Amino acid sequence: MPGGRPEMKRLIPISMWLFAFSSVRAEPPALQLPAPRLGEAGESGPADGGAVLTLDDARRMARGRSPTLQAAREKLEQAALIVDKAWVMLKPQVNAVGTYTHYNVGMALQMAFPNFADPTSIIFNPGLDPNICAGNFACFDPNKLVRYDTVIQKQDSFGFVATLSQPLVLPRAFTQIGNAYRAVDLARLNTDNLEDFIEYAVAAAYYGSLTAQKYVEIAKKSVDTRRAHLDVTRAMAEVGTTPQINVLRAEIDLNRAEQDQKRAENGLSLALEALKLLIGCDRDIALTPPPPVEHPQDSLERLTEQALMLRRDLQLARLNLEMARTQEKDAWFRFLPNLMLSGMFRVADVKGFSDSYTSWSIGLTLSLPLYDGGMRYAAIREAESKIRESAIQIGEKERAIRSELRQLWLKLEMAEANLAKARRAVDLAREQTQLAEASFQAGASTNLEVIDAHTLLFSTEIAAATEELNQQLSLLRLQKAVRMFDPSGASAAGSGGAGSSAGADNAGMGGGGAEAGAGAGAAGMGAAGAGGMSGMSSAAGGMPGM
Repeated sequence: MPGGRPEMKRLIPISMWLFAFSSVRAEPPALQLPAPRLGEAGESGPADGGAVLTLDDARRMARGRSPTLQAAREKLEQAALIVDKAWVMLKPQVNAVGTYTHYNVGMALQMAFPNFADPTSIIFNPGLDPNICAGNFACFDPNKLVRYDTVIQKQDSFGFVATLSQPLVLPRAFTQIGNAYRAVDLARLNTDNLEDFIEYAVAAAYYGSLTAQKYVEIAKKSVDTRRAHLDVTRAMAEVGTTPQINVLRAEIDLNRAEQDQKRAENGLSLALEALKLLIGCDRDIALTPPPPVEHPQDSLERLTEQALMLRRDLQLARLNLEMARTQEKDAWFRFLPNLMLSGMFRVADVKGFSDSYTSWSIGLTLSLPLYDGGMRYAAIREAESKIRESAIQIGEKERAIRSELRQLWLKLEMAEANLAKARRAVDLAREQTQLAEASFQAGASTNLEVIDAHTLLFSTEIAAATEELNQQLSLLRLQKAVRMFDPSGASAAGSGGAGSSAGADNAGMGGGGAEAGAGAGAAGMGAAGAGGMSGMSSAAGGMPGM
């Protein structure tokens, strides 16, 4: 991968990779929550300590217990609520307000009106007597006026007001509702991808732990072989057919093999611990080899076509393009008018001039934006720029996906070729060991040649187990790459070796969660441990590591 981490060296001292792994485990992520015990929360799995845990069980437990995945599901739920918020723009708004007010004084209006229904209330003054009707021809009798006493304001006043607001024409609401649904699609794609990514990390950790288990078996077999050689050497020394120094060399070789076995056992414990952290399990587990990952039946071209249709990062980019186009429509909709329906119902504790305690009103409001300082035109230009940006990102994603698939395909071919060579090397080393032991017992070869043959056999068996892990991870990564993308943006396509392959995924676990990082670390630990044991054993035998 261009610009990625350098390829992990195969021959690494075992103490270095143990220290490195323990350093990673020493800093647990802030989001890592205590995992529930096996069987809690309806989660099925091995119920007893040391019970067999299948790969499917491990994946299911990780899906149910991953804090990172749980947080992603909450984000999906939050995105779904955005749709409800968007629809609020088209729904009626009803508000009610009750009031109580105490004034310093109350106010009342006293009014008097002529009683036109009573003819006797009119006084005529034909003689224009100035003492009658103030000298006017006629006037109303002040004693027969109709009087009204109207309370304008009580000193302690109560009131109630209810308002209704209903959008009738609101064009921008439809664009925002559409983008709200797309936001849900974005969150769902990210959640689905994260689930696949965590499952991939679980599988990588599972295969890495199985490989560490193979290292233990190889180391045990190497100890048995070298102990048998020590017994033969002692017997030959007793009869004088070989010097005593060969016995010492055989004992030293056995001691180093026992050290390798102890390192392999510690490496297995670390790998299992990382797997348990990843799946949220705090009990002892035992692993069973899953069916081997099948080689894809489709060609590289067919896989690339599928990836261009199914890859979630490309789907996300296309959704972003749709959202940018919707934002452009939203910018144009700012030129359109809005029509609102409003209503009001009021209850007061005074009648006032209407002679009623209640009143209501209903009306329409039409608003047309005429000038906003150029904001609408700026929004249009911004949306057009985002459309061009999204189109560029889609093209970049397509090129990156094609390149990633090609790199993963080449990496798979390299892993399969390396595995075939490693298995052939094991056959040759085993044959060489048998010949060296027979020749030594016949006195035709030296003890050092036998020790070197044992060391070479151990190294080639470790290398074969490492290449088998590398091939399984390469197949798994290629299958996942058709749909899944690394949420951190890192890629394992260009890295070499099983350890660096898992390490590349481990380098970018920011988006996939710390538990995914632990899974990739467990997968890579086996390969690094193989290099450490192989290099140390080869150095002990005076031969270069495989």
